[in-house]
Amino acid sequence: MKKILSVILIIAAVMTLFCSCNANKDRVIVSGDYTYVLLEDNTAKITKYSGAEELLELEIPSSIDDMTVTVIGADAFSGVQTIGAVTFPNTITLIEENAFKGSSITRAYLQRCSVLTEIQAFAFSECSNLVQVDLSMGLETIGERAFSFCQKLKVVNFRNDTADIDIFAFDACPKVKIYTKSSFKNVISFAETYHYELSVSEG
Repeated sequence: MKKILSVILIIAAVMTLFCSCNANKDRVIVSGDYTYVLLEDNTAKITKYSGAEELLELEIPSSIDDMTVTVIGADAFSGVQTIGAVTFPNTITLIEENAFKGSSITRAYLQRCSVLTEIQAFAFSECSNLVQVDLSMGLETIGERAFSFCQKLKVVNFRNDTADIDIFAFDACPKVKIYTKSSFKNVISFAETYHYELSVSEG
């Protein structure tokens, strides 16, 4: 009987620990201007920015509460009107859909993000003040209309031969010019196919 009781207690303890771990991963945490959740790999996904102070430059932190920030979540900065130029840390791997949609961002400095592989649909769409985007060296995918309707967008720097670029990624961006290297055949083909102004440097 004692053995059975011991086994039951051990099972209960394990289940409690398991449930606690799962609950922690689902927990929404507020830290300063950022709200985040923990992902399965114990890194952080920013789900909301609530900074009220107007900033000419915002540097997104590489960690919050000692948790590495790897994802900018869907709608996290959507509609935020207090930010100008934004620098992204080299820990970001993914920017989800609508992340900065309709925000006041003026420049997106993503060149540090060597591990960023995907910018999802509408991530920077309808950003009426956005004039420059410096993309990451590891970028593989630019999703549906990711930068559409950014009517002041002039400069897009490609630092990788991004293979998967949505055909409407820069739709309704009448001033945009794509800067790339002569070895980036996918990017050059995209720009020429959809008649974007193109500047090609050696490399």
